[in-house]
Amino acid sequence: MKHLRARLVQCFIVGGASLFWAVEVMAATPPLFPAAMDASEIQLRLEKLNVLGRVLYLAAHPDDENTTLISLWANGSLYDAGYLSVTRGDGGQNLLGPELREKLGVIRTQELLAARRVDHGRQFFTRAVDFGFSKNPEETLRFWDRDKILSDVVWVMRRFRPDVVVTRFSPEDRLTHGHHTASAILATEAFPAAGDSKKFPDQLALVKPWQPKRLVWNTSPFFFTNRKLPFDPAGLTTLEAGGYNPLLGKAYTEMAAASVSMNKSQGVGSPARRGARTEYFKLLAGDAMHGGLFDGVDTSWRRVANSNAVATKIAKVITDFRPIDPSASVPGLLGVRDELDQLKDDDWVPQKKAEVDQIIAACLGLHLEASTETPVVSPAQELPVKLEAINRSNVAVDWISYRLASAQPTSVGESLPLDKLITKEFKAPIPAGTQYSQPYWLRHPATVGTFTVENQDLIGRPTNPPHFPAEITIKVSGHEITYTLDTKYRTVEPIAGEVRYDIVIAPPVFANFVDPVLVFPNANAKKVRVRVLASDGAVKGDVRLSAPEGWAVSPSSIPVDLKNANAEKDVEFSVRPPANPGQATLKAGVTVGGQSFSFSRERIAYPHIGVHILMPPAEAKLVRADIQTKGDLIGYIPGAGDDIPAALQQIGYTVKQLGEGELGPENLRQFTAIVLGVRIFNSQDRIATWLPALIEYAKGGGVVVVQYNTTADLKSTEFGPYPLQLSRDRVTDETAEVKMLAPDHPVLNTPNKITARDFDGWVQERGLYFPDKWDSAWVPILSSHDPNEKPLDGGLLVAKVDKGYFVYTGYSWFRQLPAGVPGAYRIFANMVSLGGK
Repeated sequence: MKHLRARLVQCFIVGGASLFWAVEVMAATPPLFPAAMDASEIQLRLEKLNVLGRVLYLAAHPDDENTTLISLWANGSLYDAGYLSVTRGDGGQNLLGPELREKLGVIRTQELLAARRVDHGRQFFTRAVDFGFSKNPEETLRFWDRDKILSDVVWVMRRFRPDVVVTRFSPEDRLTHGHHTASAILATEAFPAAGDSKKFPDQLALVKPWQPKRLVWNTSPFFFTNRKLPFDPAGLTTLEAGGYNPLLGKAYTEMAAASVSMNKSQGVGSPARRGARTEYFKLLAGDAMHGGLFDGVDTSWRRVANSNAVATKIAKVITDFRPIDPSASVPGLLGVRDELDQLKDDDWVPQKKAEVDQIIAACLGLHLEASTETPVVSPAQELPVKLEAINRSNVAVDWISYRLASAQPTSVGESLPLDKLITKEFKAPIPAGTQYSQPYWLRHPATVGTFTVENQDLIGRPTNPPHFPAEITIKVSGHEITYTLDTKYRTVEPIAGEVRYDIVIAPPVFANFVDPVLVFPNANAKKVRVRVLASDGAVKGDVRLSAPEGWAVSPSSIPVDLKNANAEKDVEFSVRPPANPGQATLKAGVTVGGQSFSFSRERIAYPHIGVHILMPPAEAKLVRADIQTKGDLIGYIPGAGDDIPAALQQIGYTVKQLGEGELGPENLRQFTAIVLGVRIFNSQDRIATWLPALIEYAKGGGVVVVQYNTTADLKSTEFGPYPLQLSRDRVTDETAEVKMLAPDHPVLNTPNKITARDFDGWVQERGLYFPDKWDSAWVPILSSHDPNEKPLDGGLLVAKVDKGYFVYTGYSWFRQLPAGVPGAYRIFANMVSLGGK
């Protein structure tokens, strides 16, 4: 492409370098130095030089993609295989911990990148927000802002230039998640639009129109049998995807299982499958298929004019390649590079030249790295950088120069002799005004369905571009090659060993509300703690809170004096609410040197994705609501992870987390209620063993509240003292009417009188995985339903058990309470107040 150039991508996993490197087509982005490859990987990449084909898989969410096909295409067919996930999965549930919404989207973004490191595909996204389960594509496209997301799909097609586009879902399916069908509808609309210069013409300053050859739907026998329809493969195109790659020592299905298992927040770990696997495809648009998906697509060098010499030289390099001495292929590769320089092509030639440079580095055993021991840096500071270079071959290599970002090159003029590590150290100034390293899609407020991204070049990218690209230019046999390194924070951890993380560009100080939602159940003042953290050095200043009219804050400011980086101090303010119920926003700011900083820090860290820092505004939600409570001590048994304990503490309860040895009758007797975390019956192997003790506790006058569980991977099918059956029923409309089926029941009257107003202001959904069958001992309390659907009465079931109560509820308290929904607090307070304690 005229305005594009190839990029060499270096990817790291926690604990070391990744297992692959690939070339991305990115606008005006220089090549990044690749990770190391062994001889078998080099041979595979050599063979890929003579394959010029691209395929784009398109679906709605992380884990929707067919990783078997991506593994086959990227490693067997040797195509450039990409996955366009329309959303980042931020509206789902989290089996790893309490992170939801934007934080969950960051986790799932990184999980997809971890999956691509396994199957060697590429990853793309649109600006669409996963706003939760949707029952029809019309609602989905309305929330997503159809034109914007369509333009994003067109943009990715024009930028990636796939020959074939494959959808996971049918554009006509009405029996699946609305996001699924909407993703396929967008694919059918983007397919012709990508090649039409009249569609989204503003993009054409950066890309050209591109018309893929065909659009197909990757269907399956399961799709039909799941809908009780006969599966007839007649008229479908088939592909055998279960092959074995001897160079990698794996079957494509084995790679696929490892890839999809990276989606750990969704709990979709998959066993390795071996043997034949048939994939099915139905043509949706474009040229007919007579022999396969790439029928009529020339994936050889013949698609580039005057390229016969390139193909011939690549073939000779492949024939002459010796795994015992990869460096012997360097002269031949330099010859290929020279031939590529003679061709006039703005698409494949830049990409293949970048691939050649990757392979040259691998054949030389060349290691180049830019690192720092400083994890966080602020604008207007200096970043100490260390460059390393080592040549592990007998081929003569000279280090010509280096530079960081847009600085002028620094001449080196040294040879890189065999196996001698050469280092250079310098301090790089970080310009004032440098943008903080907040994920680009979270820098501006989003709508319900669409992230706000102002820079067209960022759209589609999985993450931010490198913050500190360092260029190193080497010379090999008269050929100068420039590699760009993504400067990383490098450290050694006691368990993981040497690890590399992205450098964080941050303000000098953060202000974190210890409680991001502050609930005032009455007109009394409450102590509000703010944790002040120094990011990269000493900080001296004042902390202030800004509250709207009617809310009183004292004192007006509190001084802080933090002596070094990572130092922190909690300061405490008193906040008094107004007399009447209402909601507002409380803001924190730290003034340092006459400048005010109002950012909080949220750290996300899991072994499979590393450490990621978010910097949202330093704000807390203020909720003034009339909430009565009964009792004072709540026991909490964790499930998959939620923030219910912190929410209960906000309304005056003391919450104690309980473990295996704390469920005896004497210990349980002290608690007003026992609350079970979300998906505990999916995540706790011992739950069936614990259940009898919980039932006995309820019989003695206690109350047990069981939150929602999914139908998959249940550790027990008994959820309480009486039978009930879970279903996949849910109410996705958070504004859906809720009817009271048992208006006189204590759970709707004591200690708070529940009214229709208590269901106002809910977020994302009413509830999910409601029971659809239950014993008569369970009393259904509430009923709700989505438009034009049957009422669902199983969202809140209460059973009397001798002196106490057992509650099963599928309403999404795990979303509502952390979001500060007043009515949700009032109802939950009633649930835990049901017992006789």
